[in-house]
Amino acid sequence: MPEENSRAISRLAHYFRTVDLLSESSPGFIPEGFWSGCCVDEPYWPARVLLREAVRSHHIWATFGIREGRETINGAQPAVCFSAFNVADLIAVRDGLSPADEHATQYAITFPIRSAEQMGAEQAVRGGDLRTFLMKESGSRFVTDDEMVREMFRYIDVQLDLFQEQPSAPEWRWPYTGHYHDEVARIEEEGFEGNSIPGLDLAQENWSGIGVVVCTEADALRLQYDILSLIDQGLVSQSHFDHLLVCDRLPASLSGLTDAKVKAAVNAACFDFKSCLAISNEAAIAALKDFSARVCDLERSTPESEVREVGGCWVYFLDNTHPYVRALVKSGRVVVNKTGRYLGKLVELNCDRDLRERENIVKALCMQLQETHGVVCSYYSVRNSWHPDEDPAYCGRPWGGFYGITNEPDEEERDGDEG
Repeated sequence: MPEENSRAISRLAHYFRTVDLLSESSPGFIPEGFWSGCCVDEPYWPARVLLREAVRSHHIWATFGIREGRETINGAQPAVCFSAFNVADLIAVRDGLSPADEHATQYAITFPIRSAEQMGAEQAVRGGDLRTFLMKESGSRFVTDDEMVREMFRYIDVQLDLFQEQPSAPEWRWPYTGHYHDEVARIEEEGFEGNSIPGLDLAQENWSGIGVVVCTEADALRLQYDILSLIDQGLVSQSHFDHLLVCDRLPASLSGLTDAKVKAAVNAACFDFKSCLAISNEAAIAALKDFSARVCDLERSTPESEVREVGGCWVYFLDNTHPYVRALVKSGRVVVNKTGRYLGKLVELNCDRDLRERENIVKALCMQLQETHGVVCSYYSVRNSWHPDEDPAYCGRPWGGFYGITNEPDEEERDGDEG
């Protein structure tokens, strides 16, 4: 193996590509929509959107690897595909050159190879008949029995051109063993509410040490929101995601660099997404006291009107990295609902007030918080329910901040009210 490849073989990467739903390489299962915060116009699923969807829903979709109308994974069950991670490939793709691994893109989730293999990922090898089998050790020899592999659905059948150089980049497969077709049918009938994408669950503790690769710093800010939402929901620990690598920060080349300098360059290209979590107890207490006092003042100074609508109402915080918001999260005053919205509880506000009246109080509170602390927020209310996981009947700035998963230009932000 060349020196530049051997430097990064300690990790495996699952690369995300932009999918054209009208092409012959689109997946066989095309849901009407993903998680509720994902809004992308068909017929394209951009790579960065698919990466955010995978992280936010903490699942990598298992597929049959359809290319040019053919399933590259044979059998009744799908799999998740991995390549050996190589930083030089990221630089090549970024600069419009040909990477050593044809699957490489600037959007990926990476895993320590040891963890991936412990969780069931197996390396594939290409057999003499040009088919790819999973490499399975049996004593001192490799077993590539055709019937056994077919039964385990873990090989790839690829028609290759005998006159072209055969691909040499190593590949791995993590086979999905759930009831794939039943789960797909349930999603098609019921949607994703209560149903997970069939595939690899990133939130499992044994998958810890996860790395995320993105193209730009703007992408990194969006993925930071997604990773923090998993941490704040208690789905993963603070150490579950190890790093967030930005391709635009990588050097022009790794050629001539020592291993130590390559490591330093990669570290310099990583985006700091964890330091905002370091909030002192004193800061949490101070933020809670400030927030509570403001809600109490508005409760006392706002006259009550006739009740026309009932339901829960919260402050909706758009920036989950702001120190004031982080302090309220630490104090327990802000909760993260199942779709990743940060909602401040209004325990001092009379819940018997009219729902619209409470929304207006929240608007006044948000003006104070923005003027005093620079916090951007709005209201989030659920009619006839007090559960924050319910779909909001009214929501100020529903697409503000980095909550929405869209493919709009970095400088644009979707705002506005819905009701």
